[in-house]
Amino acid sequence: MKKGLQDSPLAARPQKGRVPEETLTRYANVLLDSVFKKIFGSEQNKDMLVALIEQVLPGKKISSITYTNTVHTNDDPGKHDSVFDVECVDALTGERFDVEIQKNYQPHYYDRTLYYSSLMIARQLEKGMRFYDFPPVYVISLQDYVIHSPSEGFRFSYAIRNERTKELLTDKLNFVFLELPNARGLDSPGVSTLEKTCYALHNMTAFRNRPPELEGKFFEKLFELAEIAKFAPEERKQYEKTMLTERDKLDQLEWARMQGEEKGMEKGLEQGMKEGIEKGKTEDARNFKALGVDIDTIAKATGLDKAVVEAL
Repeated sequence: MKKGLQDSPLAARPQKGRVPEETLTRYANVLLDSVFKKIFGSEQNKDMLVALIEQVLPGKKISSITYTNTVHTNDDPGKHDSVFDVECVDALTGERFDVEIQKNYQPHYYDRTLYYSSLMIARQLEKGMRFYDFPPVYVISLQDYVIHSPSEGFRFSYAIRNERTKELLTDKLNFVFLELPNARGLDSPGVSTLEKTCYALHNMTAFRNRPPELEGKFFEKLFELAEIAKFAPEERKQYEKTMLTERDKLDQLEWARMQGEEKGMEKGLEQGMKEGIEKGKTEDARNFKALGVDIDTIAKATGLDKAVVEAL
């Protein structure tokens, strides 16, 4: 067990549309949309988003940010609008940041982030900017699943570069994908603040208390904002409703998995029986042939083609 974790007190599936008290952990799942926006997407907690961005992009210093409209309206009435999780602009440089949460794997997720980044660029050009000299755009993705092996790390950054020389074509488009489950434990040597943050975000519901390794203003506020007991009544009600929905999704996924395994076993048994029967016919034919029985008789007795019997 990784240091800083305790067994999560999860119980059976809740009944009558309410999550039982004993199933609620001390800290909320911060990767749920409503909780994440409460912590990182609200005016009173701007400092949390600034700290997160500065952790993800080393060397970047942001004095102040302005939240932007997360709904990008599509001019084509036949296509739906795009809704970002949290988007903001550096008040000083004009740089734009989109922070996305992705709990489950999607085959076209990278393509979606590219599309989102193009919308952020287009929104700037709509203001009549000359010579396409727009500020850089950054898409930061918090993924609660893994694509790479743990040995490859947890942070993966991408930009547009020359394939051969690796020369940067433009600094206007940047992507950072954080695979949260690959973050190492808090007692790992050389673990960075960003890696500690990823570890905390992935494991928040399993903590009984804030681990001593997670010290400082950022982590203190993170745990305080995520503590369910401190939620306003409406916030708690919304969280319980969301948790019920998440549990229903998990139940549906588990049911689909079990059905898939059962069908797979049935198919495997059917295929195995079929192969066994064919193998038995072949062995019988081989034995008959060794006894000198003629080919036509063997073919009729086993149901095998004459050519198959002759080849034995």
